[in-house]
Amino acid sequence: MKKLLFVINQFYKGGAETALLNLFHALSPQEYEVDFLLFDQIDQPNAVSLTPLLPSWVNVCNAAQAEGRFAIVKKVAFKVWQKLTRRQMYRAAAYRFVKGKHYDAAFSYGEWMSPEFVAKKVDAAQKYVWIHADVDKAPYVDPQILFGFDPYYQKYLFVSRQSMESAARRFPFLKGRTAVVHNMCADEGIREQAQEPLEQSWPTDRPVVLTVANFRPEKNHLRQVEAMKILRDRGVEFTWVNVGCSADFLVRQKLDQAIQKYGLETSFLRLPADPNPYKYMKRADLVAVLSDFEAWSLVITEAKLLGVPVLATRTSGAMEQIVNGETGVLCDFDAQAIADALEQLLKDEKMRSEIHRNLQGFSTRQTTLMELEQLLKGE
Repeated sequence: MKKLLFVINQFYKGGAETALLNLFHALSPQEYEVDFLLFDQIDQPNAVSLTPLLPSWVNVCNAAQAEGRFAIVKKVAFKVWQKLTRRQMYRAAAYRFVKGKHYDAAFSYGEWMSPEFVAKKVDAAQKYVWIHADVDKAPYVDPQILFGFDPYYQKYLFVSRQSMESAARRFPFLKGRTAVVHNMCADEGIREQAQEPLEQSWPTDRPVVLTVANFRPEKNHLRQVEAMKILRDRGVEFTWVNVGCSADFLVRQKLDQAIQKYGLETSFLRLPADPNPYKYMKRADLVAVLSDFEAWSLVITEAKLLGVPVLATRTSGAMEQIVNGETGVLCDFDAQAIADALEQLLKDEKMRSEIHRNLQGFSTRQTTLMELEQLLKGE
């Protein structure tokens, strides 16, 4: 039995977090013993925690849980310290959780956190940094932090080949020290959840475009509003439903202002984050994934599992996930290009039906498990 450690800062619903949850459910407790360390899992408004959905056999440590109201104060202090020093501070419970343990493999999960803890405080035969973004494009990635503990790590894991190759071009020292482990979906679970009833009314008088994305700058919901304004001026009527956490006040404020400016209050709808967005996907005419950058979109994979056509901007992940015109449609990043592609898909029912047919039988589970098993075997 292999003993694994996964370390993450928090575990709210998002693409990377959901993929990790799916992986935990796919791993066999007869083959793996898993420790899961969360640094800063603090209750947040509008955010959906995934911790209640973890398999019971996963050994979980929420390092902030015992600190009560002081946890948020420490979190702010830790961020200030990291910004000033590029070093990470950690909670005492995190040290206690790993002390005296030896792991076959330890994963620092996410480029948004420092890999220092796994590098210096964890005893493991193999150590990996698992990266979920295009490190050459994501503005929040600090290479000095992300690669600052390089001698401690054997490999860097990426969720798509394109993002891996672009990282290796920018950071040549990565050559020969990278691997791809794709994000995993819970294939049958998604199809089952998609059948659940909706708790609110669903537009039936016109087509529905769905976007599932937390309201963050890189998801660029503002560009969606601009594209919708272009289409309304052309006389193309539809409803755009957006499901996701809106904790970022500045993003929410700018979006509200744009919606009001263009008079789209009844057409551009926002719903809170939902642990089951698949019931919306199943009922949508198409799913739009319009990020500025994305190494591998779990939403694209989920929509493909449900046979729903996807329109996506040409991010590195989308270009690997979609065969343009066959399993979805790719477009450029400006509002005009998005509007043109949306109009084509909304009006061309034959194209949508053909994409749906091409997605029959699509699956993800075995690919990801095989990639991880090969990594752990050193292949």
